[in-house]
Amino acid sequence: MGMIRTPQDLSVQAGSAVLAGLVVLGAGLLEGAPGPSGYLSALTGLADRPTAAALLAAAAGVAFWRAPVSRAPLTTLTLIAPLFDALAAGACLALAAFAFARYDDRVRPRAWFLIAATVWALAPAAAGLVAGTGTLRGSGPSIIGGVAYVWAPFALGLWLAARQQVLDQMRDRAEQLKRERKIVADQARARERTRIAHDMHDVVAHRVSLMVLHAGALEVNTHDAAAAESAELIRTVGVEALAELRTVLGLLHGDRTESRPPETPTLDNLVQDSVHAGLPVRLHRTGLPLHDLPPHLERTVYRAVREALTNIHKHAGPVPCSIELHTDPHRILLRVRNAPPRDRPDLPGTGTGLIALREAVTLFGGKMTAGPCDDGGYELHVDLPLASRGRSAAGAA
Repeated sequence: MGMIRTPQDLSVQAGSAVLAGLVVLGAGLLEGAPGPSGYLSALTGLADRPTAAALLAAAAGVAFWRAPVSRAPLTTLTLIAPLFDALAAGACLALAAFAFARYDDRVRPRAWFLIAATVWALAPAAAGLVAGTGTLRGSGPSIIGGVAYVWAPFALGLWLAARQQVLDQMRDRAEQLKRERKIVADQARARERTRIAHDMHDVVAHRVSLMVLHAGALEVNTHDAAAAESAELIRTVGVEALAELRTVLGLLHGDRTESRPPETPTLDNLVQDSVHAGLPVRLHRTGLPLHDLPPHLERTVYRAVREALTNIHKHAGPVPCSIELHTDPHRILLRVRNAPPRDRPDLPGTGTGLIALREAVTLFGGKMTAGPCDDGGYELHVDLPLASRGRSAAGAA
């Protein structure tokens, strides 16, 4: 109990140590009362020396600083303080009583210290009564003051210790509730991912599989070369879609051991598929090879090109388009631009593809712009940095 755990605790304890030293210094500079309580300091002659009070105050500050760890230095100082000054000795006794109650949560050491400190506080008055130098009536204030030196700071320390214990329990409870809420949220997220994965498997994967089967059957049975080529393209794209869908389903199920299909299509495959579908595409690459980039950035570039070509197919039709990709040791620049549409296809779109792509680019510290051009065409521009931020984000992806 009472251990220094945070910078705030450290500053509070430092301020308390300084305050303890000032209290002892102030008590040491006051004129001590004659009688048994000041006998030892009068005998040593240290009570009249300001340096002695300063030395005792410094020692009290250091001992109080160590009080959360050990009360032994403060107890030792309390025993030798009467040699310096009677009032300063009372201040040291009060600090020791506070420290034992505040920082020691063991019942027995607290009880023994309280008994010993009370006896120690009453010893000067008892010695005066035994020696005949004082009377019971005259020693009454000394007895009351001696008891107050011990019991008042002890009670304050007990209250602060109980208050700190309640605060610690509330803090632990809040952290426990936070962990429990996180567990509940993770479980709900996992259940929702499982539900989505099942829905995707039952609906999307099933229908794509049927599409692949029908395309394969058409490719085998048709006698038209153009139709067979189109069927082969449909079947190939469907197989690739199923492979990527299996990866997505694995991620939804929480399996992150494989981040992408073993045979991820390349940009050349995308361009070739679009050309076979009747879209004239020109690909121009400069700089580093794409496979030399970090895997998460390579996937992001692939997704950007795929999304751009898909949108051109859906919204512009077979119009000329260009893909410009430049990679260097610092950044990746991608620009996909298409000519104005001729016969605009009437294909549905959700608009979520570009939103998801923008989120992925932003996650890796990049920038993305997409919009119409002055000539009526459309342009997608992606700027990705090859920096530590992107690589670290990949580990979290």
